Amino acid sequence: MSNLPVEKQVHEFTADRDDGHESDKAATNTSTSIAPSISKSRRWLHWHEPGTSKQEKRLILKLDWFILSYGCLCFFNKYLDQTNISNAYVSGMEEELGFGKGNELSWMNTYFNVGYILGGPVSNLIITIVAPRIWLPTCMSAWSLFVLFLYKCNTAPQFYALRFCIGFFESAAFPGINYVLGSWYKKSELATRSSLFVISGVLGQMFSGYLQSALFTGMEGKGGLSAWRWLFIFDFILAVPIALYGFIFFPDTPYTTKAFYLNEWERNRARERIDEEGRTPVGKMDVSAFKRIFLSWQLWTFSIAYSLWTLTCGSYVMQFFALWLKAQKTYSVPQINNLPTVIGAINFFFMVSTGFIADKIGNRGPVCLGVGTLLTFVYIILTVWDVPSGLKMAAYFLVGCYGCYTPLLAGWINSVCGGDEQLRAFTLAFMASVGQAVVIPMQQYQFPSSAAPAYAKTHGYGSALAFVVCLTLWTGFGINFIEKRAPRWFKSQVAA
Repeated sequence: MSNLPVEKQVHEFTADRDDGHESDKAATNTSTSIAPSISKSRRWLHWHEPGTSKQEKRLILKLDWFILSYGCLCFFNKYLDQTNISNAYVSGMEEELGFGKGNELSWMNTYFNVGYILGGPVSNLIITIVAPRIWLPTCMSAWSLFVLFLYKCNTAPQFYALRFCIGFFESAAFPGINYVLGSWYKKSELATRSSLFVISGVLGQMFSGYLQSALFTGMEGKGGLSAWRWLFIFDFILAVPIALYGFIFFPDTPYTTKAFYLNEWERNRARERIDEEGRTPVGKMDVSAFKRIFLSWQLWTFSIAYSLWTLTCGSYVMQFFALWLKAQKTYSVPQINNLPTVIGAINFFFMVSTGFIADKIGNRGPVCLGVGTLLTFVYIILTVWDVPSGLKMAAYFLVGCYGCYTPLLAGWINSVCGGDEQLRAFTLAFMASVGQAVVIPMQQYQFPSSAAPAYAKTHGYGSALAFVVCLTLWTGFGINFIEKRAPRWFKSQVAA
């Protein structure tokens, strides 16, 4: 922080905000009465808060570029590596290795989830001690190596072991990058940035389909390898420059950053932005941190929300759709890989729009309620199942709206945990791990690949519909209700 007296720092910051066009007094008045002077349409379309100085806009531009560029590339690669197994499975792996009679694909997902569950909370506590610039690219390098090794696999147990390792290290990406986003951005900026970050995962899902389609057409048999094996090799090649970029350019947090592209004023202002919202880092990583964490309302409230979201099995809908297309026996392999990417396009639209709306209205509950209502309608169609193929395909496409819950919940956590870094980091990771834990039996027994595509005997879509309704009510009304009433009780328990 600057060595100037506090009064002089405040004066200089206020003077900066007028951009040299008005007096200090006018700038101060503007900051306190800006709302009446800005039209509603302009407020909705503005990327920065009204009254933001040119210097601070430059700071935000740098943060958007360097944090989101690596974060998005990392998450893009994460989802590319997470979903490639499904594309490989429907593109020749099943037939070449003799799979299909059992539930090998379901078990590959299960072993991935087990690794994810165990790795996430540990990783996000480590990131409060080890620089994110070191930790996150290291984890990415590790999981990418295990993805590369998949091209040599010939038996199901080999896939299971590697998928576990991939899940363990991939678990660092989602909570870790969200933790960094929450360290730099203000509450009014978080939902939009979280959405842009998670959108990159959607693009990774889509690109995996396009890549496998292209490889099936152009690389089948090259070097004596099937096209599905080349998918894992290409995924590894794409990861190498992304990891190197992260080691060099990722900025850590405002209080630890050594980023060469931030000047002294920008580093100080980045810290002030967080301090002004009452989110100055407090607490430390010791035994007392676990009491604060496990007696917090945030940990359990958001873990329930994320668990309800995963229990819809929406994150597997591309896989379910691909298996349905394959069962129709009228679509080519490239079509089976390409058509499910429309779900990603729907996901993209909803993430951008809902994050933007949530930031502007300052409330995520109504947004979750609206999306949940649409999702309920869609799952009713899939539960009924005996509907025209065109309607069923439209329902699969619209399930893509489910993805916006992830950035909405992550941004919500970053905004309500205050300055408790350990609580914020652990809640982000624990939420994801619990969600992955509860979805294992749901995905394995309600949506086994042997029961695809209708899952009628296991009542898969009917079960998911029940959880969609619960998710809609919990996120639409429950979280806001608990936020208003629970903190006082939890604080008394921590103090006891």
